[in-house]
Amino acid sequence: MAKKKQGLGWMEWLRGWMYVIHEMLFQRIMASHLQNPLALPPVNDLTCIVTGATSGIGREMARQLAEAGAHVVMAVRNPKAAHELINRWSESWHGLPLNIEVMELDLLSLDSVVTFANAWNARLGPLNVLINNAGIFSIGEPQKFSKDGYEEHMQVNHLAPALLSVLLLPSLIRGSPSRIINVNSVMHYVGFVDTEDMNAVSGKRKYSSLLGYTSSKLAQVMFSSVLHKRLPIEAGVNVVCVSPGIVHTNVVCGW
Repeated sequence: MAKKKQGLGWMEWLRGWMYVIHEMLFQRIMASHLQNPLALPPVNDLTCIVTGATSGIGREMARQLAEAGAHVVMAVRNPKAAHELINRWSESWHGLPLNIEVMELDLLSLDSVVTFANAWNARLGPLNVLINNAGIFSIGEPQKFSKDGYEEHMQVNHLAPALLSVLLLPSLIRGSPSRIINVNSVMHYVGFVDTEDMNAVSGKRKYSSLLGYTSSKLAQVMFSSVLHKRLPIEAGVNVVCVSPGIVHTNVVCGW
């Protein structure tokens, strides 16, 4: 019987960090030919849910999708901050009124994920795009657990978005062709998922915020691959993971 793998081999570890360093050093060069910002075509027929839409990448995605005509749902922990952003965007926008709404979603609570999904599915309307953008990287922080009992990186970056994706499948199928977009990180290359120790509490691996983050991001990639393969073609739902590169956001502080 083959021995269960306990972690990355040194060659895998070295190759992973080479990918990370390459991204850090050369992403600007590789993207220098792209228009900045890259204008979106009209997307008036799309309904999009964006998690973590009050800051960083999520905020820009929500704003630009709305300005391109999409119906955008900002799924956030802090509805007040989201409404303030919408007011600010509306004041500076000179086109048609922005079609944005706010719904509360706390990824540190699986009950909140279920409540959100049930509320959305109850509308019996289509969902065209789910963007699982929210994430955390608590650099240097001690190990923390959600009230559901899961290590916080694993819950916020993988478990909660995975649950949300599965629960929203009825709406995504109604909106097909539709897409689940998981905002990932090149750091997944140095992650390792121990399915028997997802919380990293067994002592086999010394916990660090880097271990928590990279493991959660690799878990998200693995889940995305499995979900994409298991969804029947006729469902019309694609699942993709994207790495935005090195972006200056407050992901290290929250989502």
